[in-house]
Amino acid sequence: MPFPPMPTQIRCPSCNTQFLVDIRTIVDVGLEPELKDQFLRGELNRARCPECGTSGLLNTMIIYHDPEKELLVAYVPSELQLSAQDQERTIGSLVNAVMNETPAEQRKAYFFSPRTVLTYDSLFETVLEAEGFDKNVLERQRSWLELINSLVAAMDDEEAFDRIADENLDKMDYEFYLLLADLIDAQAEQSEEGTSQSLRDLRDRLLTRSSPAMPSPPPEPTSASELIDILLEAQGGPQWDDVVEDYLPHMDYAFFQALTERLEAAQAAEDADTAGPLEQLRKALLDAIDRQSKALREAEDAASLLIMELLEAEDLDAAVREREAQLDEVFFLVLGRLRQTAQSRNNEQRAGRLGAILDKARDVREEKLPPDLRLISQLLRADFPEESANLLEEHGTLVTANLLKAFDHYVAQVGDNIGEEAKERLTGIRGQIADRLEVDQG
Repeated sequence: MPFPPMPTQIRCPSCNTQFLVDIRTIVDVGLEPELKDQFLRGELNRARCPECGTSGLLNTMIIYHDPEKELLVAYVPSELQLSAQDQERTIGSLVNAVMNETPAEQRKAYFFSPRTVLTYDSLFETVLEAEGFDKNVLERQRSWLELINSLVAAMDDEEAFDRIADENLDKMDYEFYLLLADLIDAQAEQSEEGTSQSLRDLRDRLLTRSSPAMPSPPPEPTSASELIDILLEAQGGPQWDDVVEDYLPHMDYAFFQALTERLEAAQAAEDADTAGPLEQLRKALLDAIDRQSKALREAEDAASLLIMELLEAEDLDAAVREREAQLDEVFFLVLGRLRQTAQSRNNEQRAGRLGAILDKARDVREEKLPPDLRLISQLLRADFPEESANLLEEHGTLVTANLLKAFDHYVAQVGDNIGEEAKERLTGIRGQIADRLEVDQG
């Protein structure tokens, strides 16, 4: 049986208002798997004052249990000022409660040696380590959630809101707005209309201040030797697989030949300090490429199965929305490839159905984007000049200097990865945006 939260009366530190909040002391993700996501998002044991909006995590004792990971960890805040004997007794009683709800055949040795941590951050990091997540990524997500809560609480205080927003402007990038969109959708699905509307108001207010920056591309290597240096510096870091993925297009035969030549030169000179890292780099690259190739094959198989399901769906709109989380880059890659194959074989019926899936999937994905980025996405696939001009006319209020700046950022990202015809089309669309800006400002 799941452990229910305990309604607890607390006092707001800002306005002294007393209110009830549900506190979980035992977090057993084996009994309630949804608690794991809530914990990692920083939503568990979070209180928000109904009077002034002040919010934050409550510093309370927690026993976290994940039977799949054989993880049992206790966090006892130092503010409770428990003696060592009282702390041991309290933890023991909570562990016994968890054990009693665990089937006898699942009670293993880890129950008799629960880990104890001294800070909430240590608890968070312990769970992350067990999950195999990138701590830096989830730490950043947690900082975004704390920022969102702070901004919502300051919505009625213009001076405080502007101060918080200005101090954290560098955090509000493209991924920040995607997370905010996910939270809006999640609250809407849970019928928490007031919270959902507050988040929508926050997004609209932030977007009047500045446009979110698109993810920055990695630095472009000018030679195989420079790429080797970049990879040597990144080797062993938390983003290693991402770095390999970013530079994979540059790792051709010439690159590996240059890597081998540098390694052999270091070995011939008996320079172990240079040869060792180079040898490790070559092995790490081959391992990473093999992992990514396997993962890509599995992802393409999953995307193909999803497309087959959508082809058979009677209600395409509902089917796509139900599977929104699976609409990733690989899905669009496989879908585009299948559509192109159908067109080349003159299978107009199949190509048309695949095209309908593509349009619907794009529409669903774009709904999460801020309005100006949604418009850019539509412009990028619009026919030039008629269709792009119509889009700019239809969304005239979005045609601002920020839109032009975001469009230029995208063009800088794609760089030389597109053909001359595509470059000319993008240049033409940029001209349409600039022309409209001149007319509006004239």
